Amino acid sequence: MPRPLAELPHPTSLRGRAFWGFCWHVRPALRSLRQATSPAGPVLDYVAGAPSPPHKRALVSYLAQPFYAPPDALGRASHSNALQAVAMAQALNRLGYSVDVVDWKDRAFTPARRYDLFLGMQDNFYRLSSLLPKETLRVYYATGAHWAFQETAEDARVAALRARRGVHLPLPRRLPANTWIEQADAVIVIGNGFTASTYHAHHPLVLPIDNTILPMAPPDEGKDLAEARRHFLLFAGTGLLHKGLDLLLEAFAGLPDLHLWVCGALHTAEERAFIGAYPRELFELPNVHPIGWVDPHAERFRRLTSRCAFTVLASCSEGMAGGVLACMGQGLIPIVTRESGIDTDDIGLLLERADVQGIRETLRQAANLPLPEIAERAEGTLAVAHSRYAPETYAQNIERVLGQIFARRNMAGVYCASGD
Repeated sequence: MPRPLAELPHPTSLRGRAFWGFCWHVRPALRSLRQATSPAGPVLDYVAGAPSPPHKRALVSYLAQPFYAPPDALGRASHSNALQAVAMAQALNRLGYSVDVVDWKDRAFTPARRYDLFLGMQDNFYRLSSLLPKETLRVYYATGAHWAFQETAEDARVAALRARRGVHLPLPRRLPANTWIEQADAVIVIGNGFTASTYHAHHPLVLPIDNTILPMAPPDEGKDLAEARRHFLLFAGTGLLHKGLDLLLEAFAGLPDLHLWVCGALHTAEERAFIGAYPRELFELPNVHPIGWVDPHAERFRRLTSRCAFTVLASCSEGMAGGVLACMGQGLIPIVTRESGIDTDDIGLLLERADVQGIRETLRQAANLPLPEIAERAEGTLAVAHSRYAPETYAQNIERVLGQIFARRNMAGVYCASGD
């Protein structure tokens, strides 16, 4: 019998009032203090991955903090972007570039050098791009679907919830309306072909690149699939309505023999209204287990993934959902919407209909798969996660995609704008 996992308390219980009061009132103040600190400073002349002295110079506006972390700390990062930031710089080193790295939140940095290449994201890409000479090649790095697609998808989810339950839960915009990619010569987007397609009407050169799993120990052997087939894990971040938790809760409410384990930002003040809209489904149904945020490197995560056969995400818009990949790295079979950016191929199941009844039917289909097929799909999931989505594969892919951009723009070796 697996050990019980602590679940979040009902907001009206004595313990719940104390817990949720802290989450909704004290924690936001503490977070504001942390966010008031300045981002990590720029990293100049990074050449750790260079096989020979670089002859060109690149500016990258992404994450700076990973370059200050001890190497072993990167392996314990809770998000794959820390590993990707270093891999990106080292790929540029191998392509002949010395790299200056500035954090994407750093609004104080002003370029004092000439750069052959600038790669960045969001509004700092736009700001820095305007300060660079015309001949600098500009590459926008997108980590999600195009903002216009995302905005439309979120509006549809808000309207659908209001139509179903009479509840209005407006979603804060993850990105403002913008023209950032109009400054770019090329766009690299984390995601699959579907994610890239959301940019095709807005830019002529869009290249997708796969997200990565985190380095983790392999899953425990001997999972009881006869029991695990009834258990599904949602492992996601912020924006519970965006991630489709409303649809999943309503679907599982009609599937009392199947269990949903909810790992996400339930405790944040931003989700207070969502929790208020679903108190019965989250805290009173015996087959729904609200766990909250879980470190993917923690024993608790391994216990959750050992209990479940499937990971499920009904998101309306992603790049390539990292939470799903983390679960796939432990052998959980993905059940996802097309908008999640995950290719299910022969291993997972696609939520063709992202409505309550359609999701319910797909969940039932998954649970009723023959045990040998579930075992085969789980093995296939594990193999794909540790090959296609391995950190080492990302390092190869980012070098390949950058090389394609240089070749298409006829940039490789044409000129060198560098100089202090």
